[in-house]
Amino acid sequence: MRNAIILLLAAALIFGCTGGTQGGTPGTNVPQIPGTGGTPPAEACTPSYSFSELQAGTLSETAKVVATVTCADGKTLSLNVDGAEAASVSVNGNATQPLNIEFYPKKVGTLKVTIESGGETLYSRDWSVNSLGSEDISGLDYDGASFKEWRAMAMDVQNPISPDRVKVYMKRIAAKSQKGTEIVVDIRKDDSGNPGDIVASVNRPINATTMTDNWINFDFDTPPALSAGKYWVVVRIEQSENVNLVSDVVNVHYVGDRLADPNTYTRQMLLEVDMVNGVASETSWQPLSYDRTYSIVLTKK
Repeated sequence: MRNAIILLLAAALIFGCTGGTQGGTPGTNVPQIPGTGGTPPAEACTPSYSFSELQAGTLSETAKVVATVTCADGKTLSLNVDGAEAASVSVNGNATQPLNIEFYPKKVGTLKVTIESGGETLYSRDWSVNSLGSEDISGLDYDGASFKEWRAMAMDVQNPISPDRVKVYMKRIAAKSQKGTEIVVDIRKDDSGNPGDIVASVNRPINATTMTDNWINFDFDTPPALSAGKYWVVVRIEQSENVNLVSDVVNVHYVGDRLADPNTYTRQMLLEVDMVNGVASETSWQPLSYDRTYSIVLTKK
């Protein structure tokens, strides 16, 4: 009897160690999955996207949308403005990652911004873009511009643009003006912090203005191609008749602070006038007496 019990215990030990693995590794008891060689199937990775808010833009200034992507390895995101591609980024890896998509507007108004990948539209927004310069017309302050006093304001162009219009908030100071008098608006290069060489210029007769303040448009026949950099808009008067007797003047609106020091982006030139023949000679550009911002903008229709 004692020998029979010992034999049963030995058999139990042998079969317990070798009989329960069903072909697996001894002692692991891992079930086999048919057709996989023992490896569980990988989980599916579905692309997902989210996007930051799109802020209002300004002509030529860099804008940005941040795309947060997951499981999009190898995909390309293309950002379009009014149907034209403005920027693209490629995704490298499936881990969740933020991607900066930087672009800039070449015109002004309400534009359509979309982001697409592989023909699928992932993002669509209306984008409001403002002109470059100051559209502030609050207050009643103004500076006169004539054939003997010129006004200028600087614009910082961040990216290449071709503006087709300058707008100036202004009015005429007198009800009657000489027929030969014209308002001239120049776009000029920067020359050590002052207006330099003329890039483009447009003339309008002085009677294009009224006796009340209005936005007056100065449209270029051929829009100038401006690369990134600093430019100046200069407002001046060309007068061909009786300049030694009569000085036609327009008023250019500004917003200012009489207690603040002059800024670096507005200038004036007071010309020297020969009262015998009426010829005005250029002098040098000077800062204004206090902080002022003229109501002048560059725009693209």
